Amino acid sequence: MLTTMAATIRNLEPGDAEWIRQLLSDSPEAAGWSVGLGAASENGLLWRVAEQDGQDLGVIVFRSTADEAEILNLVVDAGHRRQGIGWRLVQEAVAGCKAAGVRTIFLEVRESNAAARRLYAKAGFKEGGRRRAYYRAPTEDALVLRRTVE
Repeated sequence: MLTTMAATIRNLEPGDAEWIRQLLSDSPEAAGWSVGLGAASENGLLWRVAEQDGQDLGVIVFRSTADEAEILNLVVDAGHRRQGIGWRLVQEAVAGCKAAGVRTIFLEVRESNAAARRLYAKAGFKEGGRRRAYYRAPTEDALVLRRTVE
């Protein structure tokens, strides 16, 4: 059973860049993923950060175009996983997409990432395809997941 923390979800702030870079580099699931944090809003990326008592716990990055959206990354600090933070971040992204008129949300996930796959299934995402050798270090297929926003 997951214990949901009373984390606050907020928008990305200028002071978050260094912490997020460290979080991404410390997370094998996010290996090789980087983006210019300073230009995030200019690239149409939406960032939401989970924090509690001034401590940053996790981040989700997504973008929407017309009636579709894509979750690009979700990372929770290793010491705070399995506490409902990822769930809260996914729910925040889905709510933001719904408010923006999005009808379908997509994402890719490593086939071997069982924890993420369980989280996304719980959030209503279903497998809709596969991208062969999509990930590097190690090379691995990505499962393409899809969720209809109602």
